[in-house]
Amino acid sequence: MKAALQATAMAFLTTLGMGSVSEAATVRSVDLSFLEFGGIIYEIEQAGNYTLDFSGMGLIPGAPNYLGFAAYIFAEVDGGLDELEETLEAGIDVSAFNGTSINLGFLNAGIDFAAGLLSAGNARMSLVRIDDQPAPVPLPATLPLLAAAIGAPGLAARRRNA
Repeated sequence: MKAALQATAMAFLTTLGMGSVSEAATVRSVDLSFLEFGGIIYEIEQAGNYTLDFSGMGLIPGAPNYLGFAAYIFAEVDGGLDELEETLEAGIDVSAFNGTSINLGFLNAGIDFAAGLLSAGNARMSLVRIDDQPAPVPLPATLPLLAAAIGAPGLAARRRNA
């Protein structure tokens, strides 16, 4: 009977669609060529989980995945790239490689984010919002499955007792 209840509970959770669907949206990006400095200055408009992603091809011999030197900070930057360079000195420094993704965590709306990259190749730096929201559950379709999952062990136990 315990196994039947566990199976029923598992069927119920599966029926409710307890998995999550991950959807990513690039909020802002910048493309840079060799030895070019560029940045992203962005006020977070929609709260959510964010990453800073790097892609491209490095042009330094022997290091084709190295894209350059990057930094990011949560601070207001109004003066463009010149002020961004000065502001990033107090930020978090990273070496950017092709495929690198930095998890920035959950950011509330209204936070000011700034990132910069001194490119060592043809590189793209992107600020990406990732939503982890449960998949929508079509309830009318799940109710018959739930009824069958709950009713089957009860019917089996009733037939055994008779």
